[in-house]
Amino acid sequence: MLGNSGMATRNDTGFTLIELLVVVSIVGILASVAIPQYASYRARGFDSIVESQVRHIATGEEAFYASNSTYSNNINDLDGMVIDGNVTITISAGNSGSLADSFRVHGSHNQASHEYDWVSDPLPGEPNVVISN
Repeated sequence: MLGNSGMATRNDTGFTLIELLVVVSIVGILASVAIPQYASYRARGFDSIVESQVRHIATGEEAFYASNSTYSNNINDLDGMVIDGNVTITISAGNSGSLADSFRVHGSHNQASHEYDWVSDPLPGEPNVVISN
């Protein structure tokens, strides 16, 4: 069909190949930024879960000590302790070397970026919570 100027007109609608390539490129750039950030957010979330579990166990140990005058290395002895299935918790003697005097709670998660220790009797200058990689 010829238009008023004598040139053929196109009534086709849609996107050109260049427009589609630009959109795909922009989506690719956004994805390359977003995916690593998402992984970082997940790792920090798992870190928070582990740290929370370790602190929760430490509180339970202190409650157990108040009733029994000793600490326990068995989570089942601590009242009300529910551990997330993916968090690994171990309880051992603290810096004194005896559960009668101190304890150390170690927590980790396979998708967390850190491991956490709670020490009931920290060495001078050492904090109660120790974060390791």
